[in-house]
Amino acid sequence: MCSQGWTLSPSSRISIALAAALLLLPTAALARRHAPPTPTPSVAPTPTLPPENPTITRLALREFVAWQADAVDPSHYAAITRAKLVPDKVAATSKQLGPYGALKSVEWIGNFGIEGGPPGVIGYIYRMHCANAAIYEEITVAPDGKIDGIIFRDTLQQ
Repeated sequence: MCSQGWTLSPSSRISIALAAALLLLPTAALARRHAPPTPTPSVAPTPTLPPENPTITRLALREFVAWQADAVDPSHYAAITRAKLVPDKVAATSKQLGPYGALKSVEWIGNFGIEGGPPGVIGYIYRMHCANAAIYEEITVAPDGKIDGIIFRDTLQQ
């Protein structure tokens, strides 16, 4: 019986006892337990590639004309690439580039990093506009300015 003269039912007593117990519990005990937060994987920042470099553009132009004319200078190339500049390969490439006609203009498309490539080597893409058609030149240049690789393509690869 309460001081007011009314009697609590057994279910009311349990409810009051439960409410009192909950009030006495620390609030941390009431907090819903969650799994620990999953750490966000850190992503290495993408290196910022440089803008068009007029020196590299001149180099790309010079090399395109040299390949068309079958007059490639091996001293412009890195040692590992120089070893691959066999006369037959240069002559065959020159023969393939000849029908494009005289170079009219060079259009810088952009540059690209080389995943897993030699440190500091950057790739550059140009569209070479010739008298009869256009062709893409992808040229990679080492930090010392030597050409690490060069490819001519009708279309860009994805």
